[in-house]
Amino acid sequence: MAKESDVDKFIEAQRTFTAQGPDYKKTKKALREVLLALPDEDFAIATKNLVLSVLHEKPYGQLFHLDSIKGKFKIMQLTIHKNMPISLLKWVIAHELGHAMQGRNWKEEDGDDLEVDADEWAEKWGFLPLPKEAEEWHKERAKKF
Repeated sequence: MAKESDVDKFIEAQRTFTAQGPDYKKTKKALREVLLALPDEDFAIATKNLVLSVLHEKPYGQLFHLDSIKGKFKIMQLTIHKNMPISLLKWVIAHELGHAMQGRNWKEEDGDDLEVDADEWAEKWGFLPLPKEAEEWHKERAKKF
């Protein structure tokens, strides 16, 4: 499993967590728990050149792979939703880290394959299946979109 010191160093390097408040603290806690559940090798791959963008409301999360002069880097967008169950937040983080493990963005010919694969990573790390309360919250929220 990932070392606490490596996880804490990664989280402290993320500038979007400088904001205070219960939502950011909850997200930081969930991120820490997910990262600590990853094997060392998965942690190294998922967090290499990863930048977090932690926002309020709208979509649950998103990840982009971007090429730069110094190599590929990834941006994970996490959106904080009021009253989101922590188990669902942990799953979102694990699912998005699953996309980081894929090493590329979605293409039309992928269909749902990359989503299924990201869920499989989340399950491997212990964040699926979702508890009933998280599934219900997610279904209620999805009705609004």
